[in-house]
Amino acid sequence: MEQKGGQLDRETFSCSICLDLLKDPVTIPCGHSYCRTCIQAHWNGEDQKGLHSCPQCRKSFRPRPVLEKNIMLAALVPAEKRFELLQRH
Repeated sequence: MEQKGGQLDRETFSCSICLDLLKDPVTIPCGHSYCRTCIQAHWNGEDQKGLHSCPQCRKSFRPRPVLEKNIMLAALVPAEKRFELLQRH
């Protein structure tokens, strides 16, 4: 886990689609992680093509992969939110 000046790197815990902290994080087969609703919405837009891709690396998947919860990130993201709140006070 990368740190900058004693702070956790927010980018590590952010969704590259909505740019917010991951909510219900899932990892797709290429290893990138997204909010479950963000990647589902992205893939819903690709359903007609029958080919689904990673928004970051553009790797394609056929059929649409089953999304599995990223347990590690799900546990870390709430800790990151608490850390941010403590830093503000």
